[in-house]
Amino acid sequence: MKLLKSLMASAAMATMLVSFAVTPAAASNQSEVTDEKLTSMQGASPYVEADTEEEAMKKLDKIEQENPGGISVQAASVRFGPCVLYPESFHTRKSSGHKHGGVKPVTVCTKKVTGIKMASQLRYKNALMWVKTGVQIPQTATDKDLKPGKYRYKKKDWVVKFQQTNMEYKCKGTKSHKWSASTIGRLRYQGRTLWARVYASPISAECGPH
Repeated sequence: MKLLKSLMASAAMATMLVSFAVTPAAASNQSEVTDEKLTSMQGASPYVEADTEEEAMKKLDKIEQENPGGISVQAASVRFGPCVLYPESFHTRKSSGHKHGGVKPVTVCTKKVTGIKMASQLRYKNALMWVKTGVQIPQTATDKDLKPGKYRYKKKDWVVKFQQTNMEYKCKGTKSHKWSASTIGRLRYQGRTLWARVYASPISAECGPH
């Protein structure tokens, strides 16, 4: 009986971890975003607890509406985690001869967590709107990425640091465009699921959208 319970517990844990690892987080369901909306979501975001992504986005929407100057952990009566998601601006890769570009958002934590995933979606400025281009790119932290240590970022020390590095968007020509990106982060901490959402600060780059 003890062996059966142990096997069942192991199977349940494995199922939870696999589900966490393969389920993509949608960076944004909106095809177009206004300047006002993008500006309101610039800057770092704490991770908020929620059972589903939809619930998390509603909580983050409310926080952003109540705090247009930026989100803080005192912004609303919701449960926050020990991590923060920071956006990083679009850039073209020197290693590709500046023919590819992307963003590298960072999640940093003050405590050990059991899982982190980020998914980023590039956007470019088209007239008055920020429009999606390319596909959403997810990246899941490995056990090595989650190993606690001492990491310096934004002039602070953190226990965990994970950066998305797998985005390589092929530029269509070198005409200058304004770029941003939406990123949603999801993490597991003490058996709870938490979410964060950010938009990268707009920047001009010699990279054409498809």
